[in-house]
Amino acid sequence: MLRIATSQLYQQGAKAMNGGQLALAKVQQQMATGQRILANSDDPVGSARLLSLKDELGRYDQYQRNIDVASGRMSLEESTLGDAGELLQRTRELTIQANNAPLNDNDRRDIAKEIRQIHSQMFSLANTKDGDGEYLFSGFQSRSQPFVLDANNQAIYQGDQGQRLVKAGPTLDVPASDSGDEVFRGALNGNGSFRVAATATNTGNGSVAVGSVTDPAAFVGHSYSIAFTSATTFDVTDTTTGTAVLSNQNYKDEGSIQFAGLQTAVSGNPAAGDTFTIQPATRQDFFKTLDDLATALETSGNTPARGAQLNQALANGLAALDQGLEHLTGVRAKAGSRLKALEEQTTVNGDFTTHLQQTINDVGGLDYAEAATRLSKETFTLQVAQQSFVRIQNLSLFNYMR
Repeated sequence: MLRIATSQLYQQGAKAMNGGQLALAKVQQQMATGQRILANSDDPVGSARLLSLKDELGRYDQYQRNIDVASGRMSLEESTLGDAGELLQRTRELTIQANNAPLNDNDRRDIAKEIRQIHSQMFSLANTKDGDGEYLFSGFQSRSQPFVLDANNQAIYQGDQGQRLVKAGPTLDVPASDSGDEVFRGALNGNGSFRVAATATNTGNGSVAVGSVTDPAAFVGHSYSIAFTSATTFDVTDTTTGTAVLSNQNYKDEGSIQFAGLQTAVSGNPAAGDTFTIQPATRQDFFKTLDDLATALETSGNTPARGAQLNQALANGLAALDQGLEHLTGVRAKAGSRLKALEEQTTVNGDFTTHLQQTINDVGGLDYAEAATRLSKETFTLQVAQQSFVRIQNLSLFNYMR
């Protein structure tokens, strides 16, 4: 007959109670956390998949944080661009006023003062900071002020041409900013193809029209001069190649002058020796456009030559403003498109995040009905073990001798 030591009975009873307590505690923890898998050993395969799914969910959370930051910066940029456009539009109104109304020097100086104020406002917009104190238009140099003024009131750009990209999704990188070089210095002067000017030494009161390209195929982008050989005749020379284009042409006030795929016109009464130039359009920042207009309006004098110089400066300034407004519209449209892309990606990310969360719940979530059944079972098992142990504790030789 097999004889079992009392100590062995105690050990078995204690082990049974300990196991029951651990099993019951596990079920209680599962129900408290709502998670079926509490340790890798509970389900090695499911645990590995859960880890992968949670990593993926973390990446999508980061995508959304990126989108939130980028959307804030781009909304601020779009608003700033709108403000800049309003400043250029106001300057355009002032330029038309100065060009059309019969004004004296004091009147023009008053207009110049407002344009100087607009220059200051534009400078402030170009140095806008975001909510984190970073400059909006410095490119990658976000801690450096993008624009400073030199001794001649000319704006110097200190940033770079970098565009910050944000990871908005697994395969979507969206530019979250535009450099100040692109925004405030990216517009072309003249009509966008070529620019005109009257030589400063002209003595007549003639001025040259901004003009346009009439035949893109024939337009080669050379520089030209329109030189008046008398008050009624002029020559056109290609100064890029040094060749004559038109010779001994009869002058007609505001009459169209066409050559090399472009057209322009001279108005007023140019004098012999007066020269007008045509050159390829170049990039011109908003600050120079505003400064040139203010300077032209601040210059005193009512001579015919002075009047022609002012008319030319206003016409060129108006053309530059139109180019600037068109440029800003383009930049703002691109910013708006990027904002729209971020909004759409937010929806995509949200849908996939919901899918991930559901999958995580399917893999590691707890079936509460099944857990409740196990809780009842483990509670009953523990109670039985405890009662058995109590009975074993009360056993002794004297119990058998009764």
